[in-house]
Amino acid sequence: MVPARVGDLRELVRLEGLLFPEDPWTEGMLREELASASSHYLIARADGAACGYGGVRALGDQGDIMTIGVVPGARGRSVGSRLLDGLIAWARRAGADELFLDVRASNDAAIGLYLSRGFEAVGRRRRYFRNPVEDALVMRLAALAGGPPGRPSN
Repeated sequence: MVPARVGDLRELVRLEGLLFPEDPWTEGMLREELASASSHYLIARADGAACGYGGVRALGDQGDIMTIGVVPGARGRSVGSRLLDGLIAWARRAGADELFLDVRASNDAAIGLYLSRGFEAVGRRRRYFRNPVEDALVMRLAALAGGPPGRPSN
């Protein structure tokens, strides 16, 4: 797992298409995210190939997991856990006290991962996702300051 750079754009665009075919981010959107000082992106590799990535943005005391995903062939190997832990650790170092994310209400595997890291459901965005239309659960990880990466400090 390494920080994603502009040189990784082709791989990130490919991953976006595989992971989020219903509404992928464009190369321009990804380029802007990578260029932002308030954002941090990680890319995971297996056997030299990109198999997952994630990004977080931290502004002041609040952060947001912008995206995270692992290709089907690499799931169940803790890639998502390591990505999430790395994003949480970066947000903590950047000064975030709490971290938010949106997840498809039907994505039980992702919700389970987030719960295991101390996130809790704090709201619902009706019809937030497209293709197919689906609600998003809003999840929050509180008390980031002082805790170890990926775990709440309380």
